[in-house]
Amino acid sequence: MTPEVEAALPRRLLHTMLRVGDLDRSLRFYTEVFGMDVLRREDYPDGQFTLAFLGYGSEADHSVIELTHNWGRSEYERGNAYGHIALAVDDV
Repeated sequence: MTPEVEAALPRRLLHTMLRVGDLDRSLRFYTEVFGMDVLRREDYPDGQFTLAFLGYGSEADHSVIELTHNWGRSEYERGNAYGHIALAVDDV
């Protein structure tokens, strides 16, 4: 394998993103049922959405879950709430 190809291979899973219709309810579920911590929460008024990152340790050292709440959207149909996964690479 060439160094260029090796540098582009994923090094770790950063996060996986799910869309949620009720952010507060989802945060309670992940924190109370699974014991996760809310690592950060950011509102984006211009884009009309909020991101919340949850996990069992810092984002620098652990894979986490990103919950995306699009303001004004209270539910999703089966199959369209999954957003993406984020992978770390050394170079692209």
